[in-house]
Amino acid sequence: MSQPRSSSPRDVVICGGGLSGILLARQLRRELPQLSVALIERTTRPLPDACHKVGESSVELGCQYFESLGLKEYLLEHHLVKLGLRFFPGGGTLPLHQRHEIGPCSEPVVKSYQMDRGRLENDLRGFLAEDGVEMIEGAKVTDIDLSTGGGMHRVAFENAAEGGAESGELTARWVVDATGRQALLRKRMKMTRGSPHTAHSGWFRVKGFVDINDMVPKTETEWFQRPCADERWRSTNHFMGPGYWAWLIPLSTGYHSVGLVITDEIHDASRIAGLEATMDFLREHEPHLAKLIEPFEVHDFLCLKGFSHNVSRSWSPDRWALVGEAGAFVDPLYSPGSDFIAAANHFTVEMIRTDLAGGDLHEKSNHLNVLYKSLFHGCADLFRRSAPIYGHPSAMSCKVFWDNLLYWSFTCHLIHQGLYKLPAAVYQPYGEIGTRFLELGNFVQGFLREWAMLAPEQQRPTFMGAPHFPSILVDAHVSVGERMTPEETMQMMKMRIAQGEEAVGEIVLRGLQTVGPELGEQLLEKSGFRQIGVKVSAHRLEGEAKVGKARRDHMTLVARDFERTLGKFEKHPEADRARELLLAMAPTS
Repeated sequence: MSQPRSSSPRDVVICGGGLSGILLARQLRRELPQLSVALIERTTRPLPDACHKVGESSVELGCQYFESLGLKEYLLEHHLVKLGLRFFPGGGTLPLHQRHEIGPCSEPVVKSYQMDRGRLENDLRGFLAEDGVEMIEGAKVTDIDLSTGGGMHRVAFENAAEGGAESGELTARWVVDATGRQALLRKRMKMTRGSPHTAHSGWFRVKGFVDINDMVPKTETEWFQRPCADERWRSTNHFMGPGYWAWLIPLSTGYHSVGLVITDEIHDASRIAGLEATMDFLREHEPHLAKLIEPFEVHDFLCLKGFSHNVSRSWSPDRWALVGEAGAFVDPLYSPGSDFIAAANHFTVEMIRTDLAGGDLHEKSNHLNVLYKSLFHGCADLFRRSAPIYGHPSAMSCKVFWDNLLYWSFTCHLIHQGLYKLPAAVYQPYGEIGTRFLELGNFVQGFLREWAMLAPEQQRPTFMGAPHFPSILVDAHVSVGERMTPEETMQMMKMRIAQGEEAVGEIVLRGLQTVGPELGEQLLEKSGFRQIGVKVSAHRLEGEAKVGKARRDHMTLVARDFERTLGKFEKHPEADRARELLLAMAPTS
């Protein structure tokens, strides 16, 4: 028989025991141990390995959050250290070694992980029970009665699994909806908002070890001599073409995660409606990948149409919050799911901390909701117009460089350095830098899209190291693992936004010299370059007509790093005329 449950109010009740809810409970026990925390979850332990949830791959922001919760040693022992993100853009009809490859040159300094979600969530639930969290498992939340007058909220639940908790109810000062796509509060309160990004996904697990090097004959020695060649399998590998990308993610439990994302702009959602439909798409667009996967036993399959959604607000002065997919979700490219969990959980703890201190919850919730929306829209901007870019190796290379620079220079530090805790007025100068990054990024995505559409290009067997040492990208990546004061963070961000302005100029310069003057004029016009306020100096432009040391002497540090990372490129026969388009707008110093 289950033990009688106390009728006294809980400080926090978390509805949902997926990754966001579990991590929030752990954070609360570590940072605010005086609070009583209850977690209600419909499934019971033990969870199977390779539990069917998307989100096995993680990146720096989310992983720094995991490690801040004391999980580093656990992740190192029970999951896989990830070898960064690896991309094969341009379409998959050619053998893999004949395609452009973008991938890390060495083991990343700041670690990230490939995580088996079944094993992770099962283990973390056990940790929570040991930490004093009240675990109500095998129970489905049936009603959340929110108080708007400062009183206690009420959460009702019923038994949902054999051996699970008996039906009952709890009262709580704070209620957090972590119910994933069930999204009890978001849907009930009609807070779901549309996303500018429309895409669909189908994914499955296969039993066994999948190594992309098996797609390449051993006679292709150059392929096997590239940096980290033997460890490619540890990356999140992306196989990309116009309007789609497929992933391969290894799991420590002996499974491999396989997925496909297609954008509405080019492909119909029916292409992921079932395992056979998904495999048929891969056979058509990524036949070499499909051939690699087909011998493996499929463990499961799920698909999701129109997965991207926004939310009107996630934090309320009435002491409720939404975290994880119960709030907003954008896209799995770049593995940002755990990043959004980290941000939402940090914001929730900040709200609760403010409440305990008797602070102004109206002001705090308004500020955090604005920050969260800016994170969502900034992330959506990375994907909503990228369908043509995925099929264009040169544009995708520039995109990876820029997206990494923005992520490691601003997004990570907003959370890691605790900038979100600052009062809105104090945060304003950081927000201005963030806004400028978003303006530049929005331009870059549009410019790369137009480049890909105006000047399609053929595959070539080249390698781009991202990041490539020495590089401003390496410096930015390493800084993610450092802790700074707000003043130090501001100085770093000022330096990075200046480098970002230069990097945008380098992207434009490379694009124009690649496509030539006629298409270059269209590219500048369609992308709105003249309105973004970025200038490439006359000195820099004049240097492009030179060779060797004379050319390098005209290049800034950013220009050298940009070329070192992306490599040389084939200039249009009239590249000099294309540069003149920028020279007319260039400052003389």
